Amino acid sequence: MFDTGNLEPVAQALEALNKLSIDDRLTAMALIYKDVSGSISADAVGTPSSQVSGIISKIEQKPQDRQIDALRDILTAGKNDKGEEALDPNPSKALTQLVTGGSEDIPTGEYGSLDTESKLAFWYHIAQKLGNSIPSNISPSSELTEVLSTVKSFDEEKRMSFLKRLVGQVK
Repeated sequence: MFDTGNLEPVAQALEALNKLSIDDRLTAMALIYKDVSGSISADAVGTPSSQVSGIISKIEQKPQDRQIDALRDILTAGKNDKGEEALDPNPSKALTQLVTGGSEDIPTGEYGSLDTESKLAFWYHIAQKLGNSIPSNISPSSELTEVLSTVKSFDEEKRMSFLKRLVGQVK
């Protein structure tokens, strides 16, 4: 498995996932949720609130190529230590944020205000709705394959712990 000292398996998997590129992380989340959707009932993550449903709806209304961009934006959105919105590391997106005053069409602020349970429901339902749009020609890196293999080896309780901790760290 991973060589990260004495960390528990869930923490090891999270640490390894956080070292992946944003696209590998999105792929991992999509594949993990797609995989666990058969073993974790929708009742376990709950019904999405109207706020979660609204964010999902905003993403679904975008063209398919922009839906993935919206999810990337959600994963990379954040605020600095002074509470100011951080600019996107992509220069063209950062320029757009400066010109438009932020990424108003991507509901990153709404997502950031959700509690962990609501974020869990968001990703679960996003995977359910957008899961079929994951390209079938994805060639996962060896690091991504290792993370996926580890998460698949978890029992349901550890998978839920992993997913809750994963979405809890996405601001």
